[in-house]
Amino acid sequence: MEEFWSIVSRIVKARGRNVRKYSFFEDVWKALDLSVGLVIVRAPTGCGKTEAVTAKFLRGLEIECRPWLSMIYVLPTRSLAFAMRRRLSRSVEALGISWCTVTLDYGEFGLLKPYLEGDIVVTTYDTLLYQFYGIVRPGYNVLLPMSKVSNSLVIMDEIQLLQDEYWYSLSLIPYHVSSLLELGARVIMLSATLPEVLINDISCMLSRAIHKYRIRDIWEESLKIIDSRDEALRGALDVELVEGELPSDERLLSILRDYSFEENLPGLIVVNKVEKAAEIYKTLINLKKEGKLGDAVPLLLHSRLRRGARREIEDLFEKRGDGSEEISKRILLVATQVVEAGLDLNVKLLLTDVSPVDSLIQRLGRCGRKESGRAVVFVSEEAGKKVYPLRLLRRTVEEIHGMEKELSLSVKLLKVAQELVDRVFTREEVEYLKRNVENLVIRVGKWIQNLPLNLFSRKGHETSSPLLRLGYELKCWLPSMDHYNKLTKENFLKVSFDEFKDNLVRLSLRKLEKPIPAIVHTLGEHKVLYELKLDFRENVEINVIERNLASFSSLVSKGSFFLLNPIYYEEWNGAELGVVSPWKEK
Repeated sequence: MEEFWSIVSRIVKARGRNVRKYSFFEDVWKALDLSVGLVIVRAPTGCGKTEAVTAKFLRGLEIECRPWLSMIYVLPTRSLAFAMRRRLSRSVEALGISWCTVTLDYGEFGLLKPYLEGDIVVTTYDTLLYQFYGIVRPGYNVLLPMSKVSNSLVIMDEIQLLQDEYWYSLSLIPYHVSSLLELGARVIMLSATLPEVLINDISCMLSRAIHKYRIRDIWEESLKIIDSRDEALRGALDVELVEGELPSDERLLSILRDYSFEENLPGLIVVNKVEKAAEIYKTLINLKKEGKLGDAVPLLLHSRLRRGARREIEDLFEKRGDGSEEISKRILLVATQVVEAGLDLNVKLLLTDVSPVDSLIQRLGRCGRKESGRAVVFVSEEAGKKVYPLRLLRRTVEEIHGMEKELSLSVKLLKVAQELVDRVFTREEVEYLKRNVENLVIRVGKWIQNLPLNLFSRKGHETSSPLLRLGYELKCWLPSMDHYNKLTKENFLKVSFDEFKDNLVRLSLRKLEKPIPAIVHTLGEHKVLYELKLDFRENVEINVIERNLASFSSLVSKGSFFLLNPIYYEEWNGAELGVVSPWKEK
């Protein structure tokens, strides 16, 4: 095992951290030495799970004797994928492995799409599964990504963030894991807050697959669960529960002062809705101009900022030797759920809306990583309505009442976190959450289970059902007002590749009933959509095509790019707020 500890030590020291020898690391390496198909690793946040599960493959690269064709690291969001690509690239650099390719494949446009190729691939769940099953295949052999994945180590991280309103995504995970194992992939699943009920569903699915598809012929053991027995090495965390909503107006200053925010920077404020995050940020900007925030630097981070703005903020948390580290020490960051995982945050003060307990523990894990921290949870169901299932919020509020001590320990001790999660995510609650989509889950599940029998049938790779998430995502491009005027008059524009990438905005939809106002444009007396046709050469050539509103659902289904109406991208005193209210007419 010493060769793997050497890998971990060099990577961690290159990041300026001290190495802690958690016992579960060796449990992971022993499981990978055996013929175990799926390894589930549960450990508190900040315990080095990534280093534990990647060490064996990286050691193979170092000695030029890799145990798998490639390593595919899967995450639920693009921002997490971007951050992990940087992190793994630095790990490869720290080990002096110069010939390794680390690619990023997240279903985005590009001059050259990797299609899961590379020694190390960082991708999203959507991209992995749609390419693995051969659903996304423009100009590409349908079976090549499947062949690549089937001979790889697939690491599935932060899977709890796939949770949706109906438990649809997590209901399908057991089918997908079983399919990966049946076709030969080695799978590791990581989490600090994985409900036991989901593990039971995975176990049952694998038991059925053993009999139907003879998984035992591939793996001696289909599933091994590794739980951390160690206490996470981190500062003490003091959690306080406060009844009522976290205010977004000037009353916020009084709360910040109550917790001595100027002595406890960097600070983090996490809320459940983009609209509220923008309001709090506007308040902080005004307070800063009035000199009431001292040295604090207010920042805003959410999913509806343009890509370039998000990257600038995320980069502040990377140690790059350009002065950003000093700024990061004074940050007062307002954010939504995007900070629950991935960003290397170490804040001293956390103010947060209540959220389902697994999400809440992830938020608490951002605080007090290196030194003592204070976390204040504002307990109000209203703050999470139309974001999370109301039943989960209510059950979380009931279960955490009087549990401040347990919440404080949940970021250090897996057993405490697991007990809290399993008190909320019971079988009864999960069955209730998925009952409205049960028929859809069964239909998609049957398609996945029948796939091994139809590998070489083109029809076998076709499905009209959502393979992972309910809902839709709009791909939008934000032009400047000058570019907007030129595009709507001449229907053509040429911009640099970087300018195009930096101004991408993603908007999420639950239903395809009608286009949201943020992508609707006025043309004379008519309302139209603008579809972008892109040509990637030295620059990006953009042609816009006028579409009527009735074509909206078909355009989304085929993955079209839309022109975002720039009046919906808001600013406040020179600071970007992003697309705050894309559903409201302006």
